Amino acid sequence: LLAIDPENRLLQRGPRFRADAEIMRDMVMTMAGLIHHELGGPSVIPPVPQNVLDYNYTYPSYWTSAEGKQRYRRTVYGFRKRSMPDPSMSSLDAPNGDFSCVRRIRSNTPLAALTGLNEPVFVESAQGLALRILREASTDDRQRIDLAFQLCMARLPTNEERSVLLDLLDSQRKRVAEGWLNPREIATGLPDQLPELPEGTTPQDAAVWTLAARVLLNLDETLCKN
Repeated sequence: LLAIDPENRLLQRGPRFRADAEIMRDMVMTMAGLIHHELGGPSVIPPVPQNVLDYNYTYPSYWTSAEGKQRYRRTVYGFRKRSMPDPSMSSLDAPNGDFSCVRRIRSNTPLAALTGLNEPVFVESAQGLALRILREASTDDRQRIDLAFQLCMARLPTNEERSVLLDLLDSQRKRVAEGWLNPREIATGLPDQLPELPEGTTPQDAAVWTLAARVLLNLDETLCKN
C-alpha cells in the first residue's frame, strides 16, 4: 500500500479504531439480516435493563421496548432520554445529550466487550446471523464459515481461522449433545421456544452457530475501522 499510494491521497492507510456506537449496532443488525430500513416515523424505544428504569427520579412508565421489525430499525431512530443515558450506547462512547458533542471520546474498557456479548440486540443479532448462515449456505460447515467471514469481515478465512472455528463448532455440538446446553434457549433466549429453522437444519445447528456468530460479531476486525 505504501508503494501504491505513498502520500495517502487514496486513503489507503489510516488509524484503526472501533466504529461509533450507533454504527456498531447498525452493523451487527445488517450482518444478521435483521435491520429494518423504514424511513421516518416515531422514535424506537430500545431495551434497557429494568434497574435503569427503576432508578429514575420519575419512573418512565411509557418505556416499552419496541418489538418485531421496529426493534431493528436504524439506531438514528433510537429514542434517547437525556436524564437516562442508554447504558449500552454509553459503554460504546455515545454522548449523553447533556451538551453539544463536537468530538467523541474513545475508550477501551471491559464494558464495551460485555455490551457486544450480552446486550439484547447484539445477542439477537448473533441468533439472526446464525439462521442467515444456515439459510444461505450449504450444509457443509466449511462453506458456512466462508459465508460467515464474508458477511462479517468481507473476506474469506485463512486455513488457521477456518480450523479454529471448526473446532469451536465441534466442541459446542458435543456440549449440546451431552445436555450441558439447551439449544432452544441459546437460539431464541427462551428455554421452550424454537426459532423458524431453515429446511434441513436442527435446533442444535441453530444453537452452535449462534455461539459461533457471537464470536465473529465481537472480533476486532468486525467492529473496527480498517
